[in-house]
Amino acid sequence: MGEDNGEMIQVSLTTLIVLGMVAGVSLLAVIWVISVWFERRGEFKARHGLVHCRICGHIFHETEKKEITACPNCGSLNEATRPKPI
Repeated sequence: MGEDNGEMIQVSLTTLIVLGMVAGVSLLAVIWVISVWFERRGEFKARHGLVHCRICGHIFHETEKKEITACPNCGSLNEATRPKPI
């Protein structure tokens, strides 16, 4: 059917080195993006349920899903808004 003529694709050493470097940098970029994604995901989970008091600035953890919560430090009522990201 198909005859093998013994022809090979010729690639220079420079091209092989550049392809190896591109593959290495691409792998590092993918690892970096995945690590940043996991870090942000962990920060979101850690900050979930935190409430910032608008009067005294106290940050406290609210386990119940309420729209208005009382600050344990000063007793003022606060809307359930998360603190600003770092």
